Amino acid sequence: MKVKGRISSVNLFYVLAQTMIGVGLLALPHHTHHTAGSDGWISILFTGILIQLILLIIWFLCRKFPNLTLFDFSKVILGKMLGTVLNFLYVMYLLTIICYIFIIYTDTLKRWILPETPGWVLLLIFFILLIYGSICTIKNVISLFSFLFLLIPLLFLITFVVYDDPSMDIRYLFPIGHNGGWNILKGTEDAFVSFIGYETLLIYFAFMKRSKSISVLKGAFFTILFVTIFFMYIVIISTMMLSPEEMKITREPVLYILSAVEIRVLSRLDLIFLSFWGLVVFTTIISYSFSASIGISKLIRIKHKFAVMLSGTFALIVSIIFYYMEITLLEEWLKYFSLIFGVIIPIVLLLITIIFKREAASTYEEN
Repeated sequence: MKVKGRISSVNLFYVLAQTMIGVGLLALPHHTHHTAGSDGWISILFTGILIQLILLIIWFLCRKFPNLTLFDFSKVILGKMLGTVLNFLYVMYLLTIICYIFIIYTDTLKRWILPETPGWVLLLIFFILLIYGSICTIKNVISLFSFLFLLIPLLFLITFVVYDDPSMDIRYLFPIGHNGGWNILKGTEDAFVSFIGYETLLIYFAFMKRSKSISVLKGAFFTILFVTIFFMYIVIISTMMLSPEEMKITREPVLYILSAVEIRVLSRLDLIFLSFWGLVVFTTIISYSFSASIGISKLIRIKHKFAVMLSGTFALIVSIIFYYMEITLLEEWLKYFSLIFGVIIPIVLLLITIIFKREAASTYEEN
């Protein structure tokens, strides 16, 4: 079934950027430093290049099925039964990411702002926000994301104040590459999870105007470039502000740095940053929930609003279970899931499409 909503390349930029800049941002410098040391920013650069290559694969795949989401063309490529199985697995993958975001954000808020608030209360609030933000059309999603995108430049501005800090030492970045090429490449594994979100293009490309046009690819390309530069900036700032020993033990370097910085008119910049960042995380949750709900509505043939409620309820229950158990297990699963669903499966689907010449013509192209 062809989608009816249409979005532009600029709209795609807003949606994709806020889907990718999620909960992985705060811990990214710590994770990359664990394996790549002060060369973590190089690992980010290599990961961004890798994501651009994966973007090409996804675009080549989706342009053969214009105006169809993954949940539609999977059945064309694999057949009805295998396509349905794949759709179910992708829905579970998207819901797993929502659960992961719920848990990480809850844990961060409890450690920095709300230590006495029960975790289940915060998870329930996120559930309500998920339902409120996801029961809408693609046009409503675009309107919300276009407005909240203004928060990302604010995150840039807040971090600029650290440049006046006398403890900043650019020498922590040198010598460049001294951690070795292998460790830098291993760092891409830790960075890769922070880049997840690009796989939602398997759904969003279907909503694009002139989905076969190269302008669609350019929009996604510049989005990933923007996200890569933003992540590199955060990692470089953290590396210059904290010693290697501090980076190893600090889970959220950005918040730790901002908590120590004060200016005349503002204090506790870490809490201001965390507040703005929380709204960006909110858009990430909406994007994944919206995508997962499309899959659920196609799998069991229910209306979108009921699919949103179902996905939100599942995410809430699973998040509560894992929050009071062990989150590292979910993190390990997500590393493998992101590789399988974000890289391997799109490549396999494209190869099958090319070899067996599977393609669907579109009759819904708009200028």
